[in-house]
Amino acid sequence: MATAAVARRAEIKTRTSDEVKRDATEVYARWGLSLNDAINTFLIKSIEVGGLPFDLRPQAPSYDAIASVAYRAPLNAEGVAVLPAEWDDGDE
Repeated sequence: MATAAVARRAEIKTRTSDEVKRDATEVYARWGLSLNDAINTFLIKSIEVGGLPFDLRPQAPSYDAIASVAYRAPLNAEGVAVLPAEWDDGDE
């Protein structure tokens, strides 16, 4: 069935914050979609895949993302990392 030719008569009402509505409207406008079109697309895709049309599992951070916030120890003259004294657990 061609969904574009089907008359849209059913109404769905939902509540969200003003900020979410504004931000989502801006996102979909960049794709040339109204918020109504985006919601309808979400519903149609949900039917096609038999569930949510996206994965809800958290995405593992990339190496670059981890490296950007990782501690970078200074190196001594031999190129060995010098860790902070408070990190010493006394087992060596």
